[in-house]
Amino acid sequence: MSECEFWEYGLDEFMQHLKDEAYKNRIPLKGGFELTPRCNFNCNMCYVHLKPDEIPAVGRELTTQEWIGLAREAQQAGTLELTLTGGEPFVRPDFREIYETLHDMGFLIQIFSNGYLINEDTVAWLKARPPKSVRFTLYGASDAGYEKVCGISGGFTRVKQSVKLLKEAGIPLYLVATVTKENVHEIDSMYRFAAENNLPMIHTTSLINPVRGASAKAKEHQIEPALPPVEEIRRIREQSGGKFPRKPCTDFMKVCKSYRCGYWITWDGSMQLCTFLSDPAVPFVPGKFVERWHTLLEKLEQLRQPEKCSSCIYEQYCERCPGLLYAEAGENGKISDEFCRKAERTYFVYGKPLDEIAPK
Repeated sequence: MSECEFWEYGLDEFMQHLKDEAYKNRIPLKGGFELTPRCNFNCNMCYVHLKPDEIPAVGRELTTQEWIGLAREAQQAGTLELTLTGGEPFVRPDFREIYETLHDMGFLIQIFSNGYLINEDTVAWLKARPPKSVRFTLYGASDAGYEKVCGISGGFTRVKQSVKLLKEAGIPLYLVATVTKENVHEIDSMYRFAAENNLPMIHTTSLINPVRGASAKAKEHQIEPALPPVEEIRRIREQSGGKFPRKPCTDFMKVCKSYRCGYWITWDGSMQLCTFLSDPAVPFVPGKFVERWHTLLEKLEQLRQPEKCSSCIYEQYCERCPGLLYAEAGENGKISDEFCRKAERTYFVYGKPLDEIAPK
C-alpha cells in the first residue's frame, strides 16, 4: 500500500484492510495469550478455571520468558493485535513484566479481566503504557449477585471502583455480562450500570462446557432463553431490514473471524484456533512459530461442518461457530441439540412470517 492509499483509509477501514490481507496471505495478524487457568474468582460455570493444585495433572503454565519469547516469534510472523487473558491475568505475579515487554514491542493489546484486582496503583501503571482496550466481564449488579455466581464477597463494589478508575484515566473499557440462573434477575441493573457509565455492553446466556481439564457444571446454571414478544420481534426486524445480520456461508471455516489470520495459545503452550476449539491443536515449539502456524492451518482446513447441517432448514440462521460446536458436542463433526434449538429460535425472530407468529 502506498502512502497516498494509506491516507484514504480511516483507522477502522485500515484495520479491516489488514485483516483482509492477512486472511488472503495466511498471516497470523491477531493472537490470544491465555496466560493462566488460575483466577481469584470461583465462578460456578467457568469453562477454563483450574485451582493451583489441579494444574499439574493437566499441564504446566508457560514461564515469563517463554511467553516473551513466543511473543517475539509471533511479532516476526506478523502478529499485531494480542489479547491477554486467563483465567484472570492479573493473578500472575509476572503479569506486569509480560505486559510491559509486549507493549514495548509494539503490540496492540487488549486485556480481558474480571476487574476485581485493579486498584489505583494498577491504573497508574496502565496509564503509562495504555492498552488498546480493557474488557471486564460483569457477573451481576450487586455484591450478593457476585457472591452467588463467583463465590467472592464485595465483588460488585470492587468492580465499580475499577470501572471508575479506568474511566478517569481515559483507558478504553467495555463490558460483557454472563447471565446465569443466579443473576438473571439483575440483567436490567447491569445494563443500567453500563449506561450510567457510558460504556458499551453485550450479554450472553450461553454457557460453554468446560475445556482443557476444567470441571464446572456450566449447563446446570444456564437459563433457557425465551422467544421475545411479537412487538420485540417487529422492532428487531425493522432495525435489521428484515435480514439476519450474519451472512450465510457455505464454507464452514469462513464463519470464523480468526480463520487464516488468528490463533490462540493456551496457558500450557498449545496453539489452536480459539479458546474453545482444542482439536486440532499443535504444541508450540520455541523457534518454530511459523511452522506450527502452518501446521495448524493445514489441520483446520480438513474440518467440515456436521453432515446434519447441510440439510437443516434453519442453516442460514445458525452461527455454526467451529469452536462452540466443538465445546458443545465434544468432538468435531457433531452438533448438539442446544445449537439446533438456538438456530430455530433465531429463525422465529428473523425468518418466520409474522402472521404465523401472531395471526390476525
